[in-house]
Amino acid sequence: MGVASKAQIRHAKMVAKANANKTGKHRAILTKKKLKHQRNQERNQKKKETRQALEERGRNKGGEDASASAAMDVEGASRKRSPSKPIKPGTGSGTPGARAASAKVPKAVRVSKRGGRRRKATWRSHGMG
Repeated sequence: MGVASKAQIRHAKMVAKANANKTGKHRAILTKKKLKHQRNQERNQKKKETRQALEERGRNKGGEDASASAAMDVEGASRKRSPSKPIKPGTGSGTPGARAASAKVPKAVRVSKRGGRRRKATWRSHGMG
């Protein structure tokens, strides 16, 4: 291979020193990630404790009245939005030109059993609207 250049020797020395001291660019990155992970764990644990403390207060405490408040929560959650009515072509809040154009467009014909336009999920499609 031949004799190592000054830069190669200097680099090898730096790498050896970094490995010995556990310092260096990658070690700094790993340390930073580890510290961030630990901080997040502590933060999440603290959140969990405060949430549990809040649940043990007031109406959610448990006992006789807990069933009544639970029934009210279920009733409130079951209210759904009514299904929307389809809009006729040529009506709606578009410009007059857009409404006229939409009235002239023929109905969509199914070309493929699968595929076609995939729509993004909405809150409503997940039952949250």
